Amino acid sequence: MILYLLLSIAANLLVGFCAAVRVRQLVQHQPAVITIEQADLFLGEISNEDPIEIPPTRDHPHNKLVVPEEVIPYEYLAVLENEAIESNGLVEATAQVLRLEIGRYRTKLIAIENRLREAWYQPTEQVLQEIADDLDALNLDWLDKQAEASQHLDGSTEGLGAYSDIGRRLCDTLFDQTAQIETTLSNLQQLDFTDSLNDVCRKLVLEIGRLIDLAHDLRDKMTETIVTVLRAEKRLDTVDKKMKMDSVTGLRNRTGFECQLFEWWRDDIRRERALSIGLIDVDGFRKINERLSTEVGDEVIAALGGFIGDIMRSDRGFEFPMRLEGQRFILFFGDVGPRGATSSIERIRQSIQATSFQYDGEEIDLLASAGVAEVKPDDTVAKLMTRVTTALRTAKKNGRNRTFIDEGHGPQAIDPPEYPVRPRVIRIGE
Repeated sequence: MILYLLLSIAANLLVGFCAAVRVRQLVQHQPAVITIEQADLFLGEISNEDPIEIPPTRDHPHNKLVVPEEVIPYEYLAVLENEAIESNGLVEATAQVLRLEIGRYRTKLIAIENRLREAWYQPTEQVLQEIADDLDALNLDWLDKQAEASQHLDGSTEGLGAYSDIGRRLCDTLFDQTAQIETTLSNLQQLDFTDSLNDVCRKLVLEIGRLIDLAHDLRDKMTETIVTVLRAEKRLDTVDKKMKMDSVTGLRNRTGFECQLFEWWRDDIRRERALSIGLIDVDGFRKINERLSTEVGDEVIAALGGFIGDIMRSDRGFEFPMRLEGQRFILFFGDVGPRGATSSIERIRQSIQATSFQYDGEEIDLLASAGVAEVKPDDTVAKLMTRVTTALRTAKKNGRNRTFIDEGHGPQAIDPPEYPVRPRVIRIGE
């Protein structure tokens, strides 16, 4: 009888041990399966929702988004290491490398543009032909870099897992860019140097301007991609400071805005504090680049960023101007309602209108349109940006040089008082 009881106990212990081992195996393997399914949910639309929390396990103690292992090309790793940039996957690494390459490509385009403007008043066929040839060679090299990036992404589609949709969008963006750059290369091939050389100069300036605009568009999309990945993986609080700053104005950039918004919502988890966002866009800024050069345009943007920063300085500590992209600035108003933010925006807009920016004795008069949106408790970044951008575009469509506000019921025009702004002169490049 005793022997029978001992054998029964031993059998039960063995069954329990086997069951425990099996459960442990399932628990250890389950997070990866759950993560990919959940990642597909919040990455279905780019830059929308935050990822769902995943319980920490022994293998994943930091509660991070887990994606399939991806192979990042050695040459990309070398570039990122040289810039002290960390990337967790191929999509992020590709966007980071392209962002850096776009900056170098843009710098070379501006150098060619400056050579062209120097030759403008005494052009020769030889000089213009050399400029056209250099432009052709630069873009062929740039197309090779874009094709290489597309090949890396195309070859790893299955391994991208939750990021496969973003990877496909990157490939589509590069494809569109390639088509437009090839159109410019075709236009360069058709230049007739037996025509008026001044006409050739004008055509070259227009083609270079289009290429710079394309570079700006691609740079903005790379930044959007990087921010989307950082937001999805809840890594915005780990972004290095230099990644948050705009090199032209010294203000925070798009990534810096995302980080500021992330910190604000993290500290105000119930979203009870007032928060408003403003968007200012200089009207017709492309004409300044065409008339004076992209390099001078950058100097105007730098001066304008400093000017807006001076106006916004307050003792409250929660109002920040940031450069979103191009000639567009985003203004962060913490603990400020939409009407208070609109008052500040209007003061800035009227101050810009009253200010004369001067470069080399030439006056540059700027006008700006603006949109303001109150941040709602249920807002995502995508919803917020859509509302404030719609308010800005509505201001543009209704005559420019004015402000529209969205308090939750769509854009509405405001009829602001005339503020006692002081006319100023800001000299560029001094």
